[in-house]
Amino acid sequence: MKRFELERAITENELILHYQPIVEVPSRRLTGVEALVRWKHPERGLVSPLEFIPEAETTGLIRRLTFWVLREALLQSNVWRRDGFPLTVAVNLSIDNLHDQHFRRFMELTLRVAGGPDLLIMEANSRALANDPDPPISILELMRAQGIRVTLDDATDEDAHLVEKLPVDIVKVSRALVSRMGRDHRALDYVRALVSAARGRSIEAIAVGVEDEATWDSIVELGFSGAQGYLIAAPMPPSQLSGWRAARV
Repeated sequence: MKRFELERAITENELILHYQPIVEVPSRRLTGVEALVRWKHPERGLVSPLEFIPEAETTGLIRRLTFWVLREALLQSNVWRRDGFPLTVAVNLSIDNLHDQHFRRFMELTLRVAGGPDLLIMEANSRALANDPDPPISILELMRAQGIRVTLDDATDEDAHLVEKLPVDIVKVSRALVSRMGRDHRALDYVRALVSAARGRSIEAIAVGVEDEATWDSIVELGFSGAQGYLIAAPMPPSQLSGWRAARV
């Protein structure tokens, strides 16, 4: 993936956002979505972020990419609010964003123009935070002080201590752990530890990668507050999400 291609994608609106529903456990009531960027490549079709996010991070384009995602997600959130169906919208941040002074300013300006913080959730990857020699605790605290909720994303068996240490409101337990719970007792123990650590600090626990009813039953029993995964719905464009939501009412 070439830098100039990604620059073109950002500049010429080749990027789109899909939204994956997040539901309450155990009611399955829709409470929010996660904004997931896709690249509508003119030759290759829809390109997964796994193919271009690493390039954005290594070339410094992650700032512009995140700015685009944040703005578009907030604008869409305002559309849903206007239509009478407010949903929280979660946006993924890189560790570079969290250390970027320009990002802080852009975030404040965007919130003024595109909508307030009450429906915005910022997600930060657990491994990136764990490996950071200077964890950006001040920006996490600043976001929370501004009314933005913060998620520790993709939490694994190594991250119970982060739940207890970092200023976060939500912990998302990784797909890798959730998908193994039914056949790996160690994975189940790790998930229990994460949920217990979250409960101890009144933090919401969301299971990611819920893809069958057996896993759903497990997360209900474990006390998760929310879930997302293909059992509920795949990521989808806003127009499709509206129809999906209407069919559930």
